Amino acid sequence: MNIPAAYIYMQHPITAETVTLGRLSGGRNGRGEFVYSPAYLAQNDWVPDPIRYPVGDQVFQVTTNNGIPGFIRDCMPDSWGEQLLKSLHGQAMSPVEMLIRSPNNDRIGNLMAGIARVPPPGVGGEQIPSLQGLSEFIDTADIIQSRQLIDPDRQKILLVRHRSSLGGARPKRTLRDGNTLVLAKARDRFDIVDIPAIEHACMTFATSKGIDTARTRLIADERSTLLVDRFDRVEIDGRMHRIPMLSALTLLDADWSSTDHSRWRYAGVADEMRRRGVPLKDLEQFYIQMCFHVLVGNDDAHAKNLAIIWRDGTWRLSPMYDVVPSPLESPATMAMALGKEGKRISRRNILSHHQHFGLDLLSAEALLDKVLGWESELREHYARHLTGEDHAAAVNAISSSRVI
Repeated sequence: MNIPAAYIYMQHPITAETVTLGRLSGGRNGRGEFVYSPAYLAQNDWVPDPIRYPVGDQVFQVTTNNGIPGFIRDCMPDSWGEQLLKSLHGQAMSPVEMLIRSPNNDRIGNLMAGIARVPPPGVGGEQIPSLQGLSEFIDTADIIQSRQLIDPDRQKILLVRHRSSLGGARPKRTLRDGNTLVLAKARDRFDIVDIPAIEHACMTFATSKGIDTARTRLIADERSTLLVDRFDRVEIDGRMHRIPMLSALTLLDADWSSTDHSRWRYAGVADEMRRRGVPLKDLEQFYIQMCFHVLVGNDDAHAKNLAIIWRDGTWRLSPMYDVVPSPLESPATMAMALGKEGKRISRRNILSHHQHFGLDLLSAEALLDKVLGWESELREHYARHLTGEDHAAAVNAISSSRVI
Protein backbone atom coordinates (compact mmCIF):
# COMPACT_ATOMS: atom_id res chain seq x y z
CA MET A 1 0.00 0.00 0.00
CA ASN A 2 1.68 3.19 -1.18
CA ILE A 3 0.28 6.34 0.39
CA PRO A 4 1.82 9.35 -1.37
CA ALA A 5 -0.06 11.99 0.62
CA ALA A 6 -2.03 12.55 3.80
CA TYR A 7 -4.60 15.17 4.70
CA ILE A 8 -4.05 16.73 8.09
CA TYR A 9 -7.22 17.28 10.11
CA MET A 10 -7.44 19.53 13.15
CA GLN A 11 -9.97 20.09 15.87
CA HIS A 12 -10.04 23.88 15.87
CA PRO A 13 -9.11 25.20 19.33
CA ILE A 14 -11.74 27.95 19.17
CA THR A 15 -14.71 26.46 17.31
CA ALA A 16 -14.00 22.79 18.22
CA GLU A 17 -14.94 21.94 14.62
CA THR A 18 -12.85 19.29 12.89
CA VAL A 19 -11.43 20.77 9.70
CA THR A 20 -8.83 19.98 7.04
CA LEU A 21 -5.74 21.99 7.90
CA GLY A 22 -3.59 20.99 4.95
CA ARG A 23 -1.94 18.29 2.86
CA LEU A 24 1.34 16.49 3.51
CA SER A 25 3.11 14.62 0.73
CA GLY A 26 6.42 12.88 0.17
CA GLY A 27 8.26 11.72 3.23
CA ARG A 28 10.64 9.52 1.26
CA ASN A 29 14.35 10.22 0.91
CA GLY A 30 14.08 12.58 3.87
CA ARG A 31 12.01 15.23 2.08
CA GLY A 32 8.37 16.24 2.15
CA GLU A 33 5.98 19.03 1.25
CA PHE A 34 3.22 20.64 3.27
CA VAL A 35 0.59 23.11 2.06
CA TYR A 36 -2.37 24.62 3.89
CA SER A 37 -5.89 23.97 2.65
CA PRO A 38 -7.16 27.00 0.66
CA ALA A 39 -10.63 26.41 2.11
CA TYR A 40 -9.22 26.60 5.62
CA LEU A 41 -7.19 29.75 4.92
CA ALA A 42 -10.28 31.46 3.49
CA GLN A 43 -12.02 31.25 6.86
CA ASN A 44 -9.34 30.84 9.54
CA ASP A 45 -5.92 32.12 10.50
CA TRP A 46 -5.08 29.94 13.54
CA VAL A 47 -2.30 27.49 12.77
CA PRO A 48 -0.29 25.30 15.17
CA ASP A 49 3.16 26.68 14.30
CA PRO A 50 2.97 30.21 12.83
CA ILE A 51 6.71 30.70 13.36
CA ARG A 52 7.97 27.82 11.19
CA TYR A 53 4.84 27.42 9.07
CA PRO A 54 3.14 30.84 8.80
CA VAL A 55 -0.29 31.28 7.24
CA GLY A 56 -0.09 31.47 3.45
CA ASP A 57 -0.51 29.57 0.21
CA GLN A 58 3.16 28.67 -0.20
CA VAL A 59 4.38 25.09 -0.46
CA PHE A 60 6.67 24.35 2.48
CA GLN A 61 9.67 22.17 1.68
CA VAL A 62 10.43 20.00 4.72
CA THR A 63 13.84 18.39 5.21
CA THR A 64 13.80 17.60 8.95
CA ASN A 65 12.20 14.57 10.59
CA ASN A 66 12.18 12.64 7.31
CA GLY A 67 10.07 15.27 5.61
CA ILE A 68 7.46 15.67 8.35
CA PRO A 69 6.84 19.15 9.88
CA GLY A 70 7.58 19.12 13.59
CA PHE A 71 4.04 20.03 14.64
CA ILE A 72 2.80 16.96 12.74
CA ARG A 73 5.68 14.74 13.90
CA ASP A 74 4.59 15.42 17.48
CA CYS A 75 1.37 13.43 16.93
CA MET A 76 3.08 10.43 15.31
CA PRO A 77 4.33 7.26 16.98
CA ASP A 78 7.96 6.46 17.48
CA SER A 79 9.81 3.50 18.95
CA TRP A 80 7.06 1.54 20.76
CA GLY A 81 4.24 2.75 18.50
CA GLU A 82 6.33 2.11 15.39
CA GLN A 83 7.21 -1.36 16.65
CA LEU A 84 3.52 -2.24 17.00
CA LEU A 85 2.68 -0.99 13.51
CA LYS A 86 5.57 -2.85 11.91
CA SER A 87 4.58 -6.03 13.73
CA LEU A 88 1.00 -5.59 12.54
CA HIS A 89 1.78 -4.84 8.89
CA GLY A 90 5.02 -6.77 8.56
CA GLN A 91 6.76 -4.18 6.42
CA ALA A 92 8.73 -0.96 6.46
CA MET A 93 6.69 2.19 5.93
CA SER A 94 7.34 5.69 4.74
CA PRO A 95 6.68 8.42 7.33
CA VAL A 96 3.43 9.37 5.57
CA GLU A 97 2.30 5.74 5.61
CA MET A 98 3.21 5.54 9.30
CA LEU A 99 1.09 8.62 9.92
CA ILE A 100 -1.92 7.20 8.10
CA ARG A 101 -1.70 3.72 9.61
CA SER A 102 -1.42 4.97 13.21
CA PRO A 103 -4.72 5.60 15.03
CA ASN A 104 -6.29 9.03 15.36
CA ASN A 105 -8.03 8.44 18.66
CA ASP A 106 -4.98 8.76 20.91
CA ARG A 107 -2.75 11.23 19.05
CA ILE A 108 -1.01 13.91 21.09
CA GLY A 109 -2.56 17.37 20.65
CA ASN A 110 -5.38 18.33 18.29
CA LEU A 111 -4.25 16.89 14.94
CA MET A 112 -5.43 13.82 13.05
CA ALA A 113 -4.75 12.42 9.58
CA GLY A 114 -6.46 10.56 6.74
CA ILE A 115 -6.56 10.00 3.00
CA ALA A 116 -9.86 11.82 2.39
CA ARG A 117 -9.83 15.51 1.52
CA VAL A 118 -12.70 16.14 3.96
CA PRO A 119 -12.56 14.75 7.51
CA PRO A 120 -14.75 11.63 7.67
CA PRO A 121 -17.66 11.78 10.15
CA GLY A 122 -16.52 10.80 13.61
CA VAL A 123 -12.81 10.81 12.74
CA GLY A 124 -10.71 10.40 15.87
CA GLY A 125 -13.71 9.25 17.88
CA GLU A 126 -12.87 5.57 17.74
CA GLN A 127 -13.48 3.76 21.01
CA ILE A 128 -10.64 3.75 23.54
CA PRO A 129 -10.56 0.74 25.88
CA SER A 130 -11.42 1.21 29.54
CA LEU A 131 -9.08 0.35 32.38
CA GLN A 132 -10.47 -3.18 32.17
CA GLY A 133 -8.28 -3.55 29.09
CA LEU A 134 -5.09 -2.95 31.07
CA SER A 135 -4.25 -6.65 31.56
CA GLU A 136 -4.67 -7.35 27.85
CA PHE A 137 -2.39 -4.44 27.02
CA ILE A 138 0.28 -5.74 29.41
CA ASP A 139 0.00 -9.19 27.81
CA THR A 140 0.36 -7.65 24.35
CA ALA A 141 3.48 -5.74 25.40
CA ASP A 142 5.02 -8.96 26.76
CA ILE A 143 4.25 -10.82 23.54
CA ILE A 144 5.87 -8.14 21.38
CA GLN A 145 8.91 -7.59 23.60
CA SER A 146 9.66 -11.27 24.10
CA ARG A 147 8.76 -12.18 20.48
CA GLN A 148 6.51 -14.96 21.66
CA LEU A 149 5.02 -17.21 19.01
CA ILE A 150 1.23 -17.16 19.31
CA ASP A 151 -1.68 -17.70 16.97
CA PRO A 152 -1.24 -15.12 14.15
CA ASP A 153 -4.94 -14.21 14.12
CA ARG A 154 -4.95 -13.55 17.87
CA GLN A 155 -1.76 -11.51 17.62
CA LYS A 156 -3.29 -9.38 14.86
CA ILE A 157 -6.36 -8.71 17.01
CA LEU A 158 -4.18 -7.67 19.95
CA LEU A 159 -2.03 -5.40 17.79
CA VAL A 160 -5.08 -3.71 16.25
CA ARG A 161 -6.58 -3.12 19.69
CA HIS A 162 -3.41 -1.71 21.22
CA ARG A 163 -1.64 0.09 18.37
CA SER A 164 -0.85 3.64 19.36
CA SER A 165 0.23 7.01 18.03
CA LEU A 166 2.14 7.78 21.22
CA GLY A 167 5.88 8.32 21.34
CA GLY A 168 8.53 6.91 23.64
CA ALA A 169 10.50 3.70 23.90
CA ARG A 170 8.55 2.08 26.72
CA PRO A 171 5.16 0.36 26.23
CA LYS A 172 2.25 2.70 26.88
CA ARG A 173 -1.45 2.87 26.07
CA THR A 174 -4.22 5.44 26.37
CA LEU A 175 -7.16 4.06 28.34
CA ARG A 176 -10.45 5.48 29.51
CA ASP A 177 -11.05 5.93 33.25
CA GLY A 178 -14.63 7.14 33.47
CA ASN A 179 -14.67 10.53 31.73
CA THR A 180 -10.88 10.88 31.87
CA LEU A 181 -8.30 9.63 29.41
CA VAL A 182 -5.19 8.27 31.09
CA LEU A 183 -1.83 7.11 29.81
CA ALA A 184 -1.02 3.67 31.20
CA LYS A 185 2.69 2.91 31.64
CA ALA A 186 3.22 -0.60 32.97
CA ARG A 187 6.44 -1.87 34.47
CA ASP A 188 8.59 -3.21 31.67
CA ARG A 189 9.29 -6.94 31.94
CA PHE A 190 13.01 -6.11 31.67
CA ASP A 191 13.08 -3.37 34.35
CA ILE A 192 15.56 -3.99 37.16
CA VAL A 193 13.66 -1.53 39.37
CA ASP A 194 10.03 -0.43 39.52
CA ILE A 195 10.13 2.56 37.14
CA PRO A 196 6.37 3.33 37.39
CA ALA A 197 6.59 3.48 41.20
CA ILE A 198 9.67 5.72 41.08
CA GLU A 199 8.09 8.04 38.51
CA HIS A 200 4.93 8.25 40.64
CA ALA A 201 7.04 9.19 43.68
CA CYS A 202 8.81 11.93 41.69
CA MET A 203 5.63 13.34 40.19
CA THR A 204 3.68 13.40 43.45
CA PHE A 205 6.56 15.13 45.22
CA ALA A 206 6.70 17.78 42.47
CA THR A 207 2.97 18.35 42.90
CA SER A 208 3.39 18.73 46.66
CA LYS A 209 5.93 21.51 46.03
CA GLY A 210 3.55 23.52 43.84
CA ILE A 211 4.90 22.49 40.42
CA ASP A 212 2.16 22.07 37.81
CA THR A 213 2.45 18.34 37.16
CA ALA A 214 0.33 15.81 35.29
CA ARG A 215 -1.80 13.90 37.82
CA THR A 216 -0.67 10.33 38.44
CA ARG A 217 -1.99 7.23 40.16
CA LEU A 218 -0.20 3.95 40.77
CA ILE A 219 -1.78 0.53 40.32
CA ALA A 220 0.24 -2.15 42.09
CA ASP A 221 -1.88 -5.26 41.44
CA GLU A 222 -0.78 -7.71 38.75
CA ARG A 223 2.07 -5.45 37.64
CA SER A 224 3.03 -1.98 38.78
CA THR A 225 1.39 0.48 36.36
CA LEU A 226 1.42 4.26 36.37
CA LEU A 227 -1.70 6.09 35.18
CA VAL A 228 -1.07 9.63 33.98
CA ASP A 229 -3.98 11.94 33.16
CA ARG A 230 -3.92 13.17 29.54
CA PHE A 231 -3.74 16.97 29.90
CA ASP A 232 -4.18 17.42 26.14
CA ARG A 233 -7.79 16.24 26.46
CA VAL A 234 -10.69 17.86 28.30
CA GLU A 235 -14.35 16.90 28.38
CA ILE A 236 -16.79 19.73 27.66
CA ASP A 237 -20.55 19.07 27.54
CA GLY A 238 -19.99 15.34 27.18
CA ARG A 239 -17.55 15.69 24.29
CA MET A 240 -13.80 15.17 24.46
CA HIS A 241 -11.91 18.23 23.17
CA ARG A 242 -8.33 18.03 21.93
CA ILE A 243 -5.84 20.59 23.23
CA PRO A 244 -3.10 21.81 20.85
CA MET A 245 0.35 20.80 22.02
CA LEU A 246 3.87 21.45 20.70
CA SER A 247 6.97 19.69 21.96
CA ALA A 248 10.21 21.50 22.68
CA LEU A 249 11.65 19.51 19.77
CA THR A 250 9.23 21.31 17.45
CA LEU A 251 9.85 24.68 19.09
CA LEU A 252 13.57 24.22 18.44
CA ASP A 253 12.97 22.98 14.87
CA ALA A 254 15.18 20.02 15.74
CA ASP A 255 15.30 16.63 14.05
CA TRP A 256 14.36 13.66 16.25
CA SER A 257 16.17 11.21 13.98
CA SER A 258 19.43 13.15 14.10
CA THR A 259 22.28 12.45 16.50
CA ASP A 260 23.10 16.17 16.50
CA HIS A 261 21.51 17.54 19.66
CA SER A 262 23.25 20.91 19.59
CA ARG A 263 19.87 22.68 19.45
CA TRP A 264 18.65 20.93 22.57
CA ARG A 265 19.05 23.85 24.98
CA TYR A 266 16.71 24.92 27.76
CA ALA A 267 17.52 28.54 26.94
CA GLY A 268 16.55 27.95 23.31
CA VAL A 269 13.22 26.48 24.37
CA ALA A 270 12.60 29.47 26.64
CA ASP A 271 13.38 31.84 23.76
CA GLU A 272 10.92 30.04 21.49
CA MET A 273 8.27 30.13 24.21
CA ARG A 274 8.66 33.91 24.44
CA ARG A 275 8.31 34.21 20.65
CA ARG A 276 4.96 32.47 20.95
CA GLY A 277 3.68 34.68 23.75
CA VAL A 278 4.13 32.31 26.68
CA PRO A 279 3.85 34.51 29.78
CA LEU A 280 6.94 35.28 31.89
CA LYS A 281 5.51 33.47 34.92
CA ASP A 282 5.55 30.27 32.86
CA LEU A 283 9.19 30.85 31.91
CA GLU A 284 9.99 31.09 35.61
CA GLN A 285 8.16 27.80 36.15
CA PHE A 286 10.13 26.30 33.27
CA TYR A 287 13.34 27.28 35.05
CA ILE A 288 12.04 25.63 38.24
CA GLN A 289 11.22 22.50 36.25
CA MET A 290 14.77 22.45 34.86
CA CYS A 291 16.17 22.70 38.40
CA PHE A 292 13.83 19.95 39.56
CA HIS A 293 15.02 17.58 36.82
CA VAL A 294 18.55 18.19 38.10
CA LEU A 295 17.54 17.63 41.74
CA VAL A 296 15.94 14.23 41.12
CA GLY A 297 18.52 13.18 38.51
CA ASN A 298 16.14 12.93 35.55
CA ASP A 299 18.70 12.74 32.76
CA ASP A 300 15.99 11.79 30.24
CA ALA A 301 14.28 15.21 30.20
CA HIS A 302 14.81 15.51 26.44
CA ALA A 303 13.17 17.79 23.88
CA LYS A 304 10.13 15.56 23.40
CA ASN A 305 9.46 15.42 27.13
CA LEU A 306 8.96 19.20 27.39
CA ALA A 307 6.04 21.02 25.79
CA ILE A 308 3.63 23.92 25.57
CA ILE A 309 -0.16 23.65 25.26
CA TRP A 310 -2.85 26.04 24.01
CA ARG A 311 -4.88 27.15 27.01
CA ASP A 312 -7.27 30.09 27.49
CA GLY A 313 -6.43 31.58 24.11
CA THR A 314 -2.64 31.50 24.38
CA TRP A 315 0.33 29.16 24.54
CA ARG A 316 1.25 28.07 28.06
CA LEU A 317 3.85 25.80 29.61
CA SER A 318 2.42 22.29 29.85
CA PRO A 319 2.22 20.38 33.11
CA MET A 320 5.44 18.52 33.83
CA TYR A 321 5.48 14.88 32.73
CA ASP A 322 7.83 11.91 32.22
CA VAL A 323 9.95 12.64 35.29
CA VAL A 324 12.07 9.52 35.78
CA PRO A 325 15.39 9.58 37.70
CA SER A 326 18.37 7.76 36.27
CA PRO A 327 17.96 4.09 37.28
CA LEU A 328 21.71 3.63 37.79
CA GLU A 329 23.30 6.58 39.58
CA SER A 330 23.40 10.32 39.99
CA PRO A 331 23.95 11.68 36.47
CA ALA A 332 26.71 14.16 35.71
CA THR A 333 24.99 15.49 32.60
CA MET A 334 21.44 16.06 31.39
CA ALA A 335 19.72 15.31 28.08
CA MET A 336 19.56 19.03 27.21
CA ALA A 337 22.05 21.84 27.65
CA LEU A 338 21.52 23.63 30.96
CA GLY A 339 23.69 26.65 30.13
CA LYS A 340 26.91 27.88 28.58
CA GLU A 341 28.76 24.72 29.66
CA GLY A 342 26.31 22.49 27.82
CA LYS A 343 24.73 19.51 29.55
CA ARG A 344 27.08 19.49 32.54
CA ILE A 345 25.41 19.69 35.95
CA SER A 346 26.96 22.55 37.92
CA ARG A 347 25.74 25.63 39.72
CA ARG A 348 27.52 28.04 37.40
CA ASN A 349 26.11 26.30 34.34
CA ILE A 350 22.51 26.28 35.57
CA LEU A 351 22.70 30.01 36.34
CA SER A 352 24.52 31.04 33.17
CA HIS A 353 21.42 31.45 30.96
CA HIS A 354 19.13 33.03 33.55
CA GLN A 355 18.19 35.96 31.29
CA HIS A 356 16.49 33.66 28.81
CA PHE A 357 13.95 32.79 31.49
CA GLY A 358 13.22 36.45 32.24
CA LEU A 359 15.16 36.26 35.51
CA ASP A 360 17.92 38.38 36.98
CA LEU A 361 20.83 36.55 38.57
CA LEU A 362 19.65 36.99 42.16
CA SER A 363 16.18 35.64 41.34
CA ALA A 364 17.66 32.67 39.47
CA GLU A 365 19.94 31.88 42.43
CA ALA A 366 17.02 32.08 44.83
CA LEU A 367 14.89 29.70 42.75
CA LEU A 368 17.74 27.23 42.32
CA ASP A 369 18.48 27.24 46.05
CA LYS A 370 14.79 26.83 46.79
CA VAL A 371 14.61 23.66 44.69
CA LEU A 372 17.88 22.30 46.06
CA GLY A 373 16.52 22.94 49.55
CA TRP A 374 13.82 20.35 48.92
CA GLU A 375 16.32 17.47 49.09
CA SER A 376 15.63 16.38 52.66
CA GLU A 377 11.88 16.40 52.04
CA LEU A 378 12.42 14.49 48.80
CA ARG A 379 14.34 11.78 50.65
CA GLU A 380 11.53 11.54 53.22
CA HIS A 381 8.97 11.31 50.41
CA TYR A 382 10.91 8.51 48.76
CA ALA A 383 11.11 6.66 52.07
CA ARG A 384 7.31 6.76 52.38
CA HIS A 385 6.63 5.63 48.81
CA LEU A 386 9.50 3.30 47.87
CA THR A 387 11.31 0.34 49.38
CA GLY A 388 14.36 -1.82 48.76
CA GLU A 389 16.15 -1.46 45.43
CA ASP A 390 13.55 1.02 44.16
CA HIS A 391 14.22 3.36 47.07
CA ALA A 392 17.99 2.99 46.71
CA ALA A 393 17.85 3.75 42.98
CA ALA A 394 15.77 6.91 43.46
CA VAL A 395 17.98 8.20 46.28
CA ASN A 396 21.19 7.44 44.37
CA ALA A 397 19.93 9.50 41.42
CA ILE A 398 19.61 12.72 43.45
CA SER A 399 22.07 15.15 41.89
CA SER A 400 21.95 18.21 44.15
CA SER A 401 25.47 17.54 45.44
CA ARG A 402 26.86 18.21 41.95
CA VAL A 403 25.30 21.68 42.08
CA ILE A 404 26.34 22.58 45.61
